Amino acid sequence: MSGIAVLYQWDGAPADRSTVERMIDVIPYRSVDGFGVWGNGPVAIGHAKLQTTPEASAETSPFVDEASGLVLSMDGRVDNRGDLTAELNSHGHRVRTGTDAEIVLRAWDCWGTEAPARVIGDFAFALWDPSKQTLFCARDPLGVKSFYYFNGPGFFLCASELHQLFQDPRVVRRPNEPAIAEMLVRLPVDREETLFEGIRRLEPAHYLSVSARGVERRRYYDLDASREITYRSDGEYSDHFLSLFKEAVRCRLRSNKGVASDLSGGLDSSSIVCLTEQLRHDGEVQVPGFESFSVRFESGPGAEAEYVEEVLRKYPHRHTYVPPGVAPLGELTRQVAHYLDLPDYPNTALADYTPILGKRNDLRVHLTGLGGDEWLSPTLLVYADLLKQLRIITVLRRMRIDRSPPGEYPPDPDYVTTLWRYGVLPLLPESLKSAIDQFRSPREPSATVSRAFAARTRLSERLSTRRPLPRCRTFAQRAVYGVYSSGFLPYGLEKEARWTARFRLEGRQPLLDRRVLEFAYAIPDSQRSRPGVNKFVLRNSMRGILPERLRLRADKADMTESYAKALIGLGGERLFDRLNVVKNGWVDGEAVRRLYRSMAEAFSRGDPSYAKNVFDLWMVVAVEIWLDVVFLGISDPFSQLTETRAAVL
Repeated sequence: MSGIAVLYQWDGAPADRSTVERMIDVIPYRSVDGFGVWGNGPVAIGHAKLQTTPEASAETSPFVDEASGLVLSMDGRVDNRGDLTAELNSHGHRVRTGTDAEIVLRAWDCWGTEAPARVIGDFAFALWDPSKQTLFCARDPLGVKSFYYFNGPGFFLCASELHQLFQDPRVVRRPNEPAIAEMLVRLPVDREETLFEGIRRLEPAHYLSVSARGVERRRYYDLDASREITYRSDGEYSDHFLSLFKEAVRCRLRSNKGVASDLSGGLDSSSIVCLTEQLRHDGEVQVPGFESFSVRFESGPGAEAEYVEEVLRKYPHRHTYVPPGVAPLGELTRQVAHYLDLPDYPNTALADYTPILGKRNDLRVHLTGLGGDEWLSPTLLVYADLLKQLRIITVLRRMRIDRSPPGEYPPDPDYVTTLWRYGVLPLLPESLKSAIDQFRSPREPSATVSRAFAARTRLSERLSTRRPLPRCRTFAQRAVYGVYSSGFLPYGLEKEARWTARFRLEGRQPLLDRRVLEFAYAIPDSQRSRPGVNKFVLRNSMRGILPERLRLRADKADMTESYAKALIGLGGERLFDRLNVVKNGWVDGEAVRRLYRSMAEAFSRGDPSYAKNVFDLWMVVAVEIWLDVVFLGISDPFSQLTETRAAVL
């Protein structure tokens, strides 16, 4: 979890080194192990160093190759380092220090713009090539590492965190209304836009080539829809998956200090913890230390301690339970003031880890189970695949089990609507879909967004835009690609990285390994899920590794109520009095208050329909805090609430 800071004056003017130094100064949690700034003429490159691998101690900040003049600032990890090193050495590009930074630099020297596609791992980097007078930047295929940039008149800035860019006074804060509208409805369509005009994120799986000729942006990687993995038995699929999963975990245990992991009691994080302990026991990895953390709910849909205890009995190790809570408003405000972005989601801020991690310096890696839900969960688009095969009886059986689309409240008893939406409509030709669209009402955005704001930002049009998809073998496969290419994935990973960096840790997600994704994309849908059984191949592969009761667990924790409790704990309905997002026309104030009352009443009587609007309500609060702090200079948003905003969980 290092930090990047670069200023390139592509107009030929000398780069202001002090700008880059300020960009490094505002991310001190990324420079625990030092920092450095290299400058020459129009380029100044900074690197904040947080060592997370044994080899990182040999890296300079930034990494400079005196022979070629190449200069690299990278936040990342190379997982196929052995294979790449051997290949580079065979091509005459000898790797001398063995650091991940040098491997990436040699890869550029050897393969140029093809280098990022050859690197397996999580990375974002900026590399200056003086022979080409070009700054080359790239981000890993899934966007685990964050990367933001601003291309101004005569200059280019890039950094690991958005707020670093404002250390250059030429970067002016202006709200990007279309992106704000998308965030209010929780549907970020554009994967590059941010909440600020002119500031963009480098889209995952893409690179930028910046020179006096301009900025060239290109995709360097994509999933291969033609690849198909076919075996005769479930066991062969699970063996293949387990080999990839083990390697993904093993690579992420390469650390110079201790490793911590989430252990929620769910299938994904528990599998990672159990596999880690097995690898350690078998001597396949050497880790300076390993421990896990759990937020302990005594009751309710988030209570999973019984499953955590199952893991601890099978694999005794250091473990800490953290009591749940809600981040006070002051903490949310501080987050916005520092990062200039929306505050953490309530389910991210369920517990305060500061007393446990705040002063520790013996951990460097934090493992999570992100990716399991994304690649291995069922999709109702399987109905279209079954109908295409004329398997009508199977469709009806599946519908009886599935009942309604996941995440919809209340459960939809209208099987005809469900079958039309997920079974018939996907099979229609695009021309016929377009004809049907002409007779349908335009897609209505969230009730929280004012009609005038929705019209001004052309929100309905943006939400209705169909992203180009590759020609997939099945509709279920297309659903996996939809998650991979969604706007929410990089945004969520950026927030995850922000959280871990706060504690001088690097977040690593084994189930977001590129090789795991490629496998999940290429297997039949019957290996991802079966009626009543999700994540089938993962469960099968964990036989004998995961406690059997947990492996066969059919239910899943639901943290939705954390949003409702956060809204109530932070002030309830009074949160929505005198909102500035209403005054400036972004939000419909009356609609928001009406939705809150409906949500609170449903929540108080235990009606799950409360979840229908709770996320939209939280987003209104988050955007209000951001607007108040970033643009209106209000240090205490919601100051009309006088009592202490305490946790209520």
